[in-house]
Formats: sequence, C-alpha cells, structure tokens
Amino acid sequence: MSVKTVEAHKSSLGMDANVAILLVYLVGIVLSWIPGIRYFGWLAPLVFFYIENESAFVRFHAIQAFVLCAIATVLGLTVAIISSMMLTTMAFVNPIGGLGVIGFVGTLSLIISFVILIFAIMAMVNGYRYKEYKIPFVGDMGEKLAFKLKGGAGTDS
Repeated sequence: MSVKTVEAHKSSLGMDANVAILLVYLVGIVLSWIPGIRYFGWLAPLVFFYIENESAFVRFHAIQAFVLCAIATVLGLTVAIISSMMLTTMAFVNPIGGLGVIGFVGTLSLIISFVILIFAIMAMVNGYRYKEYKIPFVGDMGEKLAFKLKGGAGTDS
C-alpha cells in the first residue's frame, strides 16, 4: 500500500482531477449496491478511464476503481451461484443444514463487500487529497491494465 502526493491539476472532463476521482469511486460504489445494476457497476470507472485524456492521475484511479468493481462483481456472481446451487441441493437433502451454509456464505459475502467498500473509500479520500493510493493487489493490477489499454497511467507530477 503506497501513498504518494502529486500536484493539483485539471482533468480533461472540465473539473479538478480530485473531483473526477471522487466521482469515479462514488459512482462505482453507489452502482455496486443497487440490485440489478450491481453487475454493471464496473462500466462507470471504465468510461471515465477512456474519456480522460489529460490526467494520468485520474486514469490511474479510474482503472483501479474498475478493477475493484470487477472483482466485487465476480465475487458477487460467484456467491449468488453458489448460494442458489446450495439452496437447490440442500432443499432436498438437509434443509436446516443448507440454510446454515447459505447463511455462512451470505455473511462471508457481506464481510468481503464491506472490505471492498473500505478500500474504495480509502482510495477515494486519498485521490481527493491528490494522493496516489494503491489498493493492495488491485492497484498493481490496475497499473498494468492501464498501461496495456492506453499506453501508461502513471501520475502527473
């Protein structure tokens, strides 16, 4: 987890870079908690990434938010599939035991969601303060992905 301060600058979106970063994470967070839309929340940070042309700082945070939302989506889908399979299977075998396992999986899913939310809030706050905050594992993946997609996403300093 590294935090490095960069100078204030503008985004090509017509706003300060820190406001753009705030929006990137906020839109991703809000969309990921809305049923039905939650599986497409990763699209918002990706749109910011492709629209932004001036600020590599905003692009870095956008791609990091994208990777975080994508991981949350994959985990959410996995838990939904496992829960529905368990519910179907356990309904015939051992209904009471099946509900306990589903409760455990649901609780584990909720804990993982809150951990992801905390990392997103930490990145949002640091980005708003013009600090490059790399979420463990996610930040490095995001940097590599950004470099492949748009020829680099380091910070403007």
